[in-house]
Amino acid sequence: MTTPKLSADTPRGRMYRLEPDGPLLYPSITTVAGMRAKDHLQGWYATMASKRALEMYAWLNRNPDRAAAEISRVSRDTWGTQKRIAAAAPEYTRSAADFGTLVHAACELWGTSGARPSGAEIVEIAESMRAAQGAFATQKDQNDPQALIARADVRLDGYGRFLEDYQPEFVEIEQTVVNHTVGYAGTTDAIVRIGNTMLSADIKTSKKVRGDYALQGVAVCRAEQLLDDDGTEREMPELTGAFIIHLPEAGGYQAVPLRTGDAEFEVFRSLRSSWSFEPDECALGAASGPKDLLLSLLRVKSGMDALD
Repeated sequence: MTTPKLSADTPRGRMYRLEPDGPLLYPSITTVAGMRAKDHLQGWYATMASKRALEMYAWLNRNPDRAAAEISRVSRDTWGTQKRIAAAAPEYTRSAADFGTLVHAACELWGTSGARPSGAEIVEIAESMRAAQGAFATQKDQNDPQALIARADVRLDGYGRFLEDYQPEFVEIEQTVVNHTVGYAGTTDAIVRIGNTMLSADIKTSKKVRGDYALQGVAVCRAEQLLDDDGTEREMPELTGAFIIHLPEAGGYQAVPLRTGDAEFEVFRSLRSSWSFEPDECALGAASGPKDLLLSLLRVKSGMDALD
């Protein structure tokens, strides 16, 4: 997805302002949805780190004449080596995200222009991302534009088939939405009309369609207003639901509907509350004695500390 103009990255995740140059007020939909625990990622991070360590051993095996010097260098720079191994998973994630953003931008260009982007346009998008965001820094094909075009073309082939099969009418493209009651904003790849039904559509290039994408989908469906880049708010159309246009690496596509009911929205609302929680504020100053300790706890229980 291209970067929405009213949003910005912060230490607490991506946030949105409601007008150009205004204060950042609301967390993004993806930031809120990302509050879910991801315990399964711990094992994946460990696997990626171990794979990189094994690749380093394999390099020594392939280059025995340089092994002694490399072992000496690693021994002198243990912290640097640890950082390199630990960075395996984040680098892979960034690489996948960069490519996904490229595909999103190409599909957005297709939607606005009505024509499939050429190879030259794909390279232009990639170069723009590289200049603005340092994208593709870890891509093996960063210096091979033809390889990047070939990878993107596989996804665009699938997207073209989706367009032919479903004949969507694009009502909004890369449109920001906002919910003032709950306090969030986000950008959907497209709002489309298929038949007589209005839907939110998001493009994903991930390995599979994850169930937690439903949290993003329901947040868009329950938004209260459309928010344009100049801060203008417009009426939010009534959406029947949300779905994913999945463009896998192997080619083709899947149109995957998402659950966007009350249960999913309640989970999203709870995650929004979790985002607002400030854990550092829950540890108060050290007590000077037993009396001060009890008074502090009583003040906390009664809510008086919030008035200070």
